[in-house]
Amino acid sequence: MADPNSPEMSSGVKRNAFSVLMATAKKPKPAHVEPLHKLTQGPYSFRDALAPLVQNPESFVKSGDVIKYTDDYVLIPDKFPKASVHLLILPRDLTRTRLHPFQALCPNASKLIGTKDFYDTLSKIVRECEDYAIKQLEDLHKRKFTAEDLKVGIHSTPSMSNLHIHVISVDNYSEKLKNKKHYNSFNTPFFVSFDELGTITTDDARIKGGPMYCAQIASKGDLICWRCEKNFQNQFKKLKDHLEEEFALWKKEKAAT
Repeated sequence: MADPNSPEMSSGVKRNAFSVLMATAKKPKPAHVEPLHKLTQGPYSFRDALAPLVQNPESFVKSGDVIKYTDDYVLIPDKFPKASVHLLILPRDLTRTRLHPFQALCPNASKLIGTKDFYDTLSKIVRECEDYAIKQLEDLHKRKFTAEDLKVGIHSTPSMSNLHIHVISVDNYSEKLKNKKHYNSFNTPFFVSFDELGTITTDDARIKGGPMYCAQIASKGDLICWRCEKNFQNQFKKLKDHLEEEFALWKKEKAAT
């Protein structure tokens, strides 16, 4: 005889074994969802910090965060300059702004239609921005400079999500230049010149090797002076002191304005 106090009989309705099992089983806890404020730090992460400047550059002119802009590009000062003049060109093509530079800019390495036209358009923009950077150098140092005193290009593993092109003076003279990676990211093949982007192919080791290979170029290579080519190996402090001497000699070579 069934126990009147059993789960089957307590309600006055006989229940089968499956019903009893389901009634006594522990209910699963709802999935934990992080609050939105914990998932984001404001509307953009650090890697996305250039996005507002690409989308709404007019909002950043008064603050000095934007130097100039057109429908095609935005020119800004780098917030953490690694030389006495350091600018960034931000192309405004929204179909390419989130792409890796090799995919967005390299006619011989990208499968995207129109890459050659995009590169050619940017070539003209680069020359305009070089002229602006030269004028900045001359105003800053009261000397004559040319495009040979600049580097223009990209990092093979960019730190920011939006496509950007560096226009930087060759002097490596800045308090923001603080470690080996900073220096080598502009003075090894980790840095790809804009002209090289026009000819690079998928056979290039930086494309074939991927981000890990490129990161090792900047982190593992010796510290070589950009002017005299003296090897400082891993001695960044000694290189930093040496760069100050080279900076003074570099300026001395230039004719006064």
